[in-house]
Amino acid sequence: MILIAKSVSKWYPEIFLILLVIMYWVSLGTLISPVAIVLITLLIAQLTYKNKFLGLIISTLFLMGSLYLCFVLFWDIFNAESFYPSGFKLMILGVLFLGFTSYFSVILLFKNLNKANDRFPIGQD
Repeated sequence: MILIAKSVSKWYPEIFLILLVIMYWVSLGTLISPVAIVLITLLIAQLTYKNKFLGLIISTLFLMGSLYLCFVLFWDIFNAESFYPSGFKLMILGVLFLGFTSYFSVILLFKNLNKANDRFPIGQD
């Protein structure tokens, strides 16, 4: 069981971001959403082909979107008439949601950065 958890743990960022896009798509209320379809397609392609460049693009998109939504969240809290009941709940849920999204985007970014080879080149390798 531990081996299965360790082998699946390298897919956690992609799986979380797929669930995030599905949640966005369901909350949108329309069947055809071009943004959600493109994001789901990119994430499934990343899981299938494991392309480093595509992974960097996806992680950058989600990180930039999360930073933008963070600014929007704080702007809404700043302009709220009463903070305590609704603003406090908005802040807690928004910080948790954007925190997890940013965390998994950064994990995906570091996962797809070029790393040095694990072995030394021999001869004309």
